[in-house]
Amino acid sequence: MECISVKISFPFLFLACVLIAGLMSLGCVSDEATLAGSTEEKTLTIAISPDIPPYILDDATSGLEVDLMQLAFPEYELNFVQLPYEDLETAIPEKKADVSVGVRQEREGEFDSIDFIAFSNVAIVKKSAGIELKRIADLGGYQVLTWQNAYLELGDGFRTMFAPGGVDHANYKEVADQQEQVADFWQADKAVIVIDQNIFNQFSQSLGYSLDDVVVFDLFPAVTNFKIAFADELLCNQFGNRLRQLCMNGDYQKLLDKYGVQLPKTPCDQPDEDN
Repeated sequence: MECISVKISFPFLFLACVLIAGLMSLGCVSDEATLAGSTEEKTLTIAISPDIPPYILDDATSGLEVDLMQLAFPEYELNFVQLPYEDLETAIPEKKADVSVGVRQEREGEFDSIDFIAFSNVAIVKKSAGIELKRIADLGGYQVLTWQNAYLELGDGFRTMFAPGGVDHANYKEVADQQEQVADFWQADKAVIVIDQNIFNQFSQSLGYSLDDVVVFDLFPAVTNFKIAFADELLCNQFGNRLRQLCMNGDYQKLLDKYGVQLPKTPCDQPDEDN
């Protein structure tokens, strides 16, 4: 405790400090006085992608992923920093954030959570394009619009075709902003967009397009799961425990319902696994 600076003798000063300390212990001094400077609000800097409704909305102030992080860490003030998707993968080792939401590859210097979100990635074409897709190889020869690093996340066949140096890489375009990705698709004549169907639906409708004008092809695994990277191992374990609780008490499903997200599988359906 810090005593008030006044010109008094030392014995009196000592007795005054002892007396005030005793009053504080009995609750005679206000809570505001006793707490002032004694607590420090905990904050987490969280790297997250640009807006991709319904997962991230309104400059990362709402959306399924934002709400999920707030439910998982109610005791923290969360500071969301939006980064291009490929930068999320390196945000922890490069010390840009304490937490990075939506990673696939574990890197040195970070701890990755259990799967926290799933995306239902599909190939979509306009009905007017007359394109028929039965397998990934059928994408050859068409302009393919994807998100950043998609060639790493959609299986070996897709990677062989579209990775740098791949046989069809010249027709492959990654777009950092997925609203721009959807807009590019609608402005093209015969492009194929590879994207989470929930994201495509929301961006298309917000841009004024009808979902009746497209055909959806399931060429990829039912879902692609993503994790969260942490700089701190204990925080990573804490998140895993809380995510399991959200699955068990039904709050995870309530978030899916709130944002109209439909998935063939969710992380709550996955077998429990250790970090």
